[in-house]
Amino acid sequence: MSSMGIAIAATGLSLVLIFVWMISLSMRKQRIESERKAREQAYRRAMQKAREQERQDRLFKAETGHIPTILFLAKEAERENAKQALYWYDKAAKLDNVTGMYGVVRMSERMREDVVLKEQANFWRTAISGMEGDVEAKFATGKALVFGRGTEQNLTKGVQLIEAAANEGCIAAMLYMGEWQLSPENLSGHSADALYWFMKAAEQDSADGKIQVGLCHLNGVGTEMSMVKGCYWLERAAESGNAEAMCHAGEAWKDTSKTGNAIAYIWLFLSANLGYEPARALRDEVAGNIGVDVVVGLQSIAKPLQRKLASGMVKKHSIIRALNKVYKRDSYFPSTEELSEFSNDAHHQGESILELESESNMMDSFEQAEPTRQPSKEALDFTQNFLSPQQSTK
Repeated sequence: MSSMGIAIAATGLSLVLIFVWMISLSMRKQRIESERKAREQAYRRAMQKAREQERQDRLFKAETGHIPTILFLAKEAERENAKQALYWYDKAAKLDNVTGMYGVVRMSERMREDVVLKEQANFWRTAISGMEGDVEAKFATGKALVFGRGTEQNLTKGVQLIEAAANEGCIAAMLYMGEWQLSPENLSGHSADALYWFMKAAEQDSADGKIQVGLCHLNGVGTEMSMVKGCYWLERAAESGNAEAMCHAGEAWKDTSKTGNAIAYIWLFLSANLGYEPARALRDEVAGNIGVDVVVGLQSIAKPLQRKLASGMVKKHSIIRALNKVYKRDSYFPSTEELSEFSNDAHHQGESILELESESNMMDSFEQAEPTRQPSKEALDFTQNFLSPQQSTK
């Protein structure tokens, strides 16, 4: 073979080798690109799986009460899905989170046409006020939970909030807790606990609290039955001008004795004249038992007493002490020890010696009066012990 032929053969072989190399290189690039795409797809799948797992983990944490996660999901959904955001804010709110409560109110205001959401927003506004220290709002929130008003019913949580409000000084909550202890719905209620809460309200000068304490003593609810203690608390409420308390006091004294009917008539007369309808029939029934002369005498006592009550000038225990002395009733005034069981407030730790002396002097001045009318001995005695000298001579 000539040298030219050898050269041509070598060139052809070189071209073949170059072609093979280019094909090999192309296939390698394709393989590398395919591997890169496969890795990218695997990475995307892994990332998607990780994100899905993260989402599932986040949902799990949120559904199980992790508040930061709940708020994150709520804020994330607020931009595009108002209902979803409302769901998460509501969940946070029910876990007593104030941010969640504000979120519910904000989202509800965006959907003003929804009446249910409007009630729900009102509920959470009240709840926010309660969380921020308004005990009346806390009590209102508790009642709303008990009855399911503006929110899902939650009896246990509602009673807990009401008890918290009662412990913070809300008188209405104290009275509710007393009634709750006696409610047939409260299977774990105790009558002694009812008396405790009613007494707490009475110690805050609540007429309703005093009435309930009096009825507890009269009926033996949470304590031993005691006519003396029961009438004391009813008359304490009556001294403040409470017509219902007057009626209960009159009913308690009715038909106990001759003097008991006299006392009953005075309280029932006052209650009826203040417009308390249940007292009218009882007053007339007592009047029929004691006679016209006694009724006239007792009315001469009750009418100026009514004016004095209306003026708000009746001092603590003044009527009770006068009745005790005139009708020789058993005397009862709660001791410091009794009151301290319910309150450490110095204002409710009994009466000072100065106060007692002042009332004693007042009663002495009553006894020095000489009324010109003497409709009956009982009327005379009571008038002398209660009316001022100026009133008794008119």
